[in-house]
Amino acid sequence: MSKPIQEPKLVLDSIVSACKEQLPELPEPILIAAATSAGGPHARTWLAKELASKPDLLISGRSDASPTAYRLIKNLRARGFEDIQLPRCSTCGRAQKLPHRDGNGGKRCATCNRRATTPDCTTCGNVTKSGYRIIDDAPYCVSCWRRDPRSHKKCAVCEIPGVIVGRRAHGPICQGCYSSPPMACAHCGDVRPAVARNDGKPLCMKCNQSLRKKPRSCARCGEYRITPYLRDDGPICPSCANQYDRGQCADCGNDQRPLQGNYCAICIAPRLLRILISDDDGIPHPLLMPLENYLLRNGNNADAVISWVRRSPMARVVHDMAAGRTPISLLSVARVRATGASGYLAALLMEAGVVPTENFDRIRLEVWEEEYFGTLPNPTHRSLLKQYAAWIVNPRFTDAGHLSTKDESLRHRGSKAHLIAVSELLSTLDSLNLDLGTVPQRTFDNYVATHGRTGKQLTPFIRWARVRGLTRLHSEYQQSHLGTSSASDDERWAWAKDLLTAEDLGLNARIGGLLSLIYGTALTRVVSLRRDAVKLDGDSTYLSLGTEPIKLPEVLGSLVRRLLDTAPASLHDNNIWLFKGQRAGRHLTTAAIRGPLAPRGINLRSARNVALMILARDLPPSVLADLLGISIYAAERWSTHSGHDWADYPRVRITTEPR
Repeated sequence: MSKPIQEPKLVLDSIVSACKEQLPELPEPILIAAATSAGGPHARTWLAKELASKPDLLISGRSDASPTAYRLIKNLRARGFEDIQLPRCSTCGRAQKLPHRDGNGGKRCATCNRRATTPDCTTCGNVTKSGYRIIDDAPYCVSCWRRDPRSHKKCAVCEIPGVIVGRRAHGPICQGCYSSPPMACAHCGDVRPAVARNDGKPLCMKCNQSLRKKPRSCARCGEYRITPYLRDDGPICPSCANQYDRGQCADCGNDQRPLQGNYCAICIAPRLLRILISDDDGIPHPLLMPLENYLLRNGNNADAVISWVRRSPMARVVHDMAAGRTPISLLSVARVRATGASGYLAALLMEAGVVPTENFDRIRLEVWEEEYFGTLPNPTHRSLLKQYAAWIVNPRFTDAGHLSTKDESLRHRGSKAHLIAVSELLSTLDSLNLDLGTVPQRTFDNYVATHGRTGKQLTPFIRWARVRGLTRLHSEYQQSHLGTSSASDDERWAWAKDLLTAEDLGLNARIGGLLSLIYGTALTRVVSLRRDAVKLDGDSTYLSLGTEPIKLPEVLGSLVRRLLDTAPASLHDNNIWLFKGQRAGRHLTTAAIRGPLAPRGINLRSARNVALMILARDLPPSVLADLLGISIYAAERWSTHSGHDWADYPRVRITTEPR
């Protein structure tokens, strides 16, 4: 081995001087520490020569950097100097390990080297990652090799010619008959087919993937890192195993995040999103840049972003928008088949600011109406239904910021069912040579009686047609029943006391259950409460369920304050809902609150009936309606059900002396 040509002190001085010529802001102590850890005396001597001959080595990202220079650059970047560029592949330009020379003085990555050295498949002409096989001195990719009959042999088990993947004492085994021999996994201890060996120990599929991709505490140093090496004392990190080529992201070098292949999710997500919002020429669409920034705002959700880009059918819709094949609008999303994925994409576009905030359920309903009305053969029926939908049905979706619990909301589905029921009524009358102006009341009543709930839901249309002078029919709304309650007031307060102290439950379930138990609020109303419904005034907490705010009890108010300070692990940080959902722009579902309470024996429906009856007995209907946000008719029905009609309330209110 040759000896260093210079003294060690002079070598370090020359390295520091060469680095400062490229980046004057680099501190000398950090340069000395990085150079010392990059290699030994002989390696540092060659590093000094390399820096002198390549004055742009630190900032150009040139691929011909030596391993010592690579370690120097990596050490400096780890200390926060991001202007320093890692060596990049001379072929693809990616910053990763470059173990192969390209023959032109540079280096290239393993992928590009495989593409350059692997011959094209004789059948399909492709170069695959899995290499090639030889048949009659000709190269074939693995797929074509398996399909070629010349590569097949007779299996010793099934005696059918096929691709041979293993051999036993009695002969070759085809892919369908082969199975890995079961062994005791060295990590989990379960007897499963072994897929790999780690330090000579068999590993099952689950443990093999977990060790290589999921971070955990190292058994030796205790640091939270990826531990791909299994030893007698447990999984250890590459540093403790004196290995530096595994468990680290090939881009950022982080070894504390799960890997997907050679890269962590935080490094993969920006690349996938940029490809998603770019056209076929690789140019990102400027209107979709807010969507990229919105999805990348929280690095902890990089895995969820990658999963959405790779698996969601709506990713193709976004790419079509970027390529100009589809307009960037909620109408384009509504024209896609109505699924949860389309509703989620609409919420993402609105939350990111790509499109204005509108009622997506209304837009989707209008698209459905256009398609459904076009299938009706009678033009008079089409015109009548279009008018009725425009004046009565569609205006029900008045909240511009409405984002329902479900993508296919109950109101949306109910509106479609209602329009279909009206269309069936008109078709039936047409088959009887009747119309709305000539149909007898008895015929309509028979139709309603024979069609059950669907017939009883025709009342809004009949009343609208009567106002328009199109018919003389009469139709009444179906009477709703309050029902009876099987819970007592003592049980209700016992449940409330349990929720106040149940630290094993989540805040959402506790607060939602308490609001329903104490104030009789329906869960559909509870989960749709907005953050601006809560007002903080010193130590007091006010909640607006209706038009008038309610001062919450101190213990319940403290729980609500804790809920406001709790940020969920979701893609969106700013949320209008008090009970934040895991999906962009959506609140929790009622099942998320009711589900944890059911195992504790809490019946919210029964307790809500008891609460409303007691409140209706103690408060006048007008006050109850203002406080709880229910209609005055519902408040009056609850008052009647409680046995207190408040007939003398106006007189008491007039004669009471003002404070």
